[in-house]
Amino acid sequence: MSRSFIIAGFVVLMFTLAGCGGKSRDELYTEGVKLLQEGNPGGAVVLFRNALEKDQNFQDARYQLAKAYQSLGKYEQAEKEFLKVLKQNPSKTDIVLELAKLYNSQRKPDQAIERAGTYLRSNPGSAEALEVLGLGYALKGMPAEAERNFLLALDAEPQRTSAKLQLAVLLMEQKSSREKEARALIDEILAADPGNVKAHNLLAGYELSLGNRERALEIYRKIASLTPGDPAPLYREGVILLEKGEMAKAEKTAETLLQKFPQKSEGPRLKGLIAYQRKNYADAITALQDSVKIAPSLEGLYYLGLSMYSRGELENALSQFRRILDHAPEFVQARLLTALILLNQKRVDDAIAEARRAIETDSRSALARNILGSAYLAKGMYDEGIRELNRATELDPNIVDAHLKKGAFNLSKGRVREAESDFATAVRVAPEVLNSRLVLAFHYMRQHRSDRALATLKEGLTGAKGDAPLYNTMAAIMFNERKPAEAVKYLTMARKSDPAFLPARFNLATYHASTGDLDGAMAEYSRMIQEDPRNLRAMLGLAALSELKGRDGDALAWYTKARETEVYAGYLALAAYHEKKRNYDKALTVLDDAIKAKPRAADAFVMKGRILLAQKKGKEAIRVFSDLESIAPEQGLTLKVAAFVQMKEAAKAIDEARRAVTLKPDAAFGHTILASVHAEQGDLPRAIQEVKNGLRAEPGNVGAAMQLGEYLGRSGNTAAAMEQYDSILRNNPNHAPALFAQGMLLEMGGKKREAVGKYRQTLEKAESYVPALNNLAFLYADGYGPREEALRMALTALKQEPNNAAIADTYGYALLKNGRAGDSVKILEKVVKFMPSNPSVRYHLALAYRDTGDRVRAAAALQEALKLGDFPESGQARTTLAELSGTAGQVKKGKN
Repeated sequence: MSRSFIIAGFVVLMFTLAGCGGKSRDELYTEGVKLLQEGNPGGAVVLFRNALEKDQNFQDARYQLAKAYQSLGKYEQAEKEFLKVLKQNPSKTDIVLELAKLYNSQRKPDQAIERAGTYLRSNPGSAEALEVLGLGYALKGMPAEAERNFLLALDAEPQRTSAKLQLAVLLMEQKSSREKEARALIDEILAADPGNVKAHNLLAGYELSLGNRERALEIYRKIASLTPGDPAPLYREGVILLEKGEMAKAEKTAETLLQKFPQKSEGPRLKGLIAYQRKNYADAITALQDSVKIAPSLEGLYYLGLSMYSRGELENALSQFRRILDHAPEFVQARLLTALILLNQKRVDDAIAEARRAIETDSRSALARNILGSAYLAKGMYDEGIRELNRATELDPNIVDAHLKKGAFNLSKGRVREAESDFATAVRVAPEVLNSRLVLAFHYMRQHRSDRALATLKEGLTGAKGDAPLYNTMAAIMFNERKPAEAVKYLTMARKSDPAFLPARFNLATYHASTGDLDGAMAEYSRMIQEDPRNLRAMLGLAALSELKGRDGDALAWYTKARETEVYAGYLALAAYHEKKRNYDKALTVLDDAIKAKPRAADAFVMKGRILLAQKKGKEAIRVFSDLESIAPEQGLTLKVAAFVQMKEAAKAIDEARRAVTLKPDAAFGHTILASVHAEQGDLPRAIQEVKNGLRAEPGNVGAAMQLGEYLGRSGNTAAAMEQYDSILRNNPNHAPALFAQGMLLEMGGKKREAVGKYRQTLEKAESYVPALNNLAFLYADGYGPREEALRMALTALKQEPNNAAIADTYGYALLKNGRAGDSVKILEKVVKFMPSNPSVRYHLALAYRDTGDRVRAAAALQEALKLGDFPESGQARTTLAELSGTAGQVKKGKN
């Protein structure tokens, strides 16, 4: 843009401002409306603000000011002005609908749905509101609800073109299954209005998505003839020519744009894209900068950032990508490139945060998982890093070939075309992002080709400290092959290669503990603490092992040191230890310190409320959960309701649950809480119906869907429960809780081998999922898998939840089944103290006593277990007691 043009614009603005002073508010308002209608929202803003300076209560001017801000894309300012109008005049319901539209523009579907729903309650059957509601559901990823509302809008107003277009977009996103319906809608629109540019544009975009470039070119040329004053169709034509490799024709189109539309951004933008494609990044930057000065666009900023990135101007590139994300936070490609740059700059924590946000937007992005895994590795979080890299190759197995054979990532997600070349550049700039050798090894492991995985890792050994991750992975392969001696050899080599590489050392400590060498495990943890006195994970390992050895004084000392690190998890570990020992006052004191240290974290509030309930201090617990509600509304309200149920105050529980339904009428949340109250009262049919009500309000709520499966299972309808979990897995194939729930149903139905398969699948999706580790460990101990593996799994689960008595029971049982009855007795005696009314635990202890030769104590434990009533092992307990008493034959005779 020339300096004279800027000066001329400034003079015009000065005259506009100078002319405002002597005019009345109504004159300013009238001129502002005229400018807005003429497509000059910037000038309209000046006039409306001047009108409001004369009269702050001038509602019409404030409303039009909001509309002007909306036209400029300044959504936050628009929202503020709309809300001010609504506060001044709550009866002005059309503002509610405008807010809903605004929230859709900001991609805030929950707020859009809420506002559109509010408007429909006072204006039932409004076609416009139903369309807005449909768009909100579409943005939220709920296509069935979106389609239903678009159809309702068309029932109310059959000729509503905008609703037809929105419905066509929705159907096109479902690709071939609904293509005919989508095309029929567009044909219907064009039959009624052959010059409908939006319909032509939609059709052209769809043809492009199918790869039909020639057909798309024809449509854009037709649009250009319909709108000769619009540079957009000519620009799209140039882009398609560029994608086809017809550079000369694309350049000619760019020159035409520059001549016909010298004040528009499309000409220099196309010129910049051509230069970028030719790898002439300097010229690309110049042209794209000219383009975004005239009119910033996501595409212009994106390719400007890529051009800077390709020249190694990382900080400048980062600025462009952040400009994009300020306006379009869902733009995944910009988010990923931001993460890549941050990782390249060694700003690892920031890179992790950006990669996580990208995954929130697109959970199936292999590249996002790859970047997150690489960032974790750079931070030293080996287990987390490998988990994410593993997930990346599951999502896109070709990501390995892309890196090893082509040296580029192939990415074809989102609305940006030809992302392959973009990320090829990213890989060239930061080739270390993907640890290809590790990823390839895991790729082979998933194919059960352990020999190739091992060979791949060995080929990468250099004799330097970078060998440690390779040795650690080789150890994992050996553990999978049930060759523990070789696994330990590799872990020892990893420790020698790089003593600072902690994952191998933690794995070595876990191995020692799982084989009964608690002293060896503790020695490993102690060495880690000598090298790093603030190593919280090692402290908690020592604390847990001290408990297992019966050295409660040492355990308390280590938990106390963990708290002294002032890391939040240390507070929680010490509080949980005091809670387990029933030292409730000490636990509460530690939790109060935790809340002061981290007042916005929920865990300490949850534990504090639970302890107060255990002390029968219900009112204090309710106050704690009310405080939690201000931080985490849904969690706080859920726990408050559960507390009222435990306090036998069902009426208050139901009132709170109904309040939740009222607060969020279009959400499943309140219904699920109300269902939980009915379930606790033993009324499963009402609980099931209430969850179904929640799913009607919010069909995509996975938590509610899981709750329905649970209640169906508890009601005895196992087949329906399994089908419910299957339906969850169809939409969320990696949802570990649904797989685990299916395993539980199979196990309770006596199908233990099938249950083992489900638990294994669960751990493939989430290898640290404690419930699956615990249950699978128990079944392995019972002979449904390798018993030595049962020990490792139980100990892995216990390390994550050292105060969980049920897991300690599994560990004790696994020790027993591995021929270590003496160690088992020590563990199970403690578990009985924490779970005195659990007959199965007493039965396990009886078996441990028996195997140590203590028949008297074994018989006494069996008698105590049987006094507590029936339990899954009741029959076996009676048989064992009879054997110990020498009356087995009498027992059999009595049964006959």
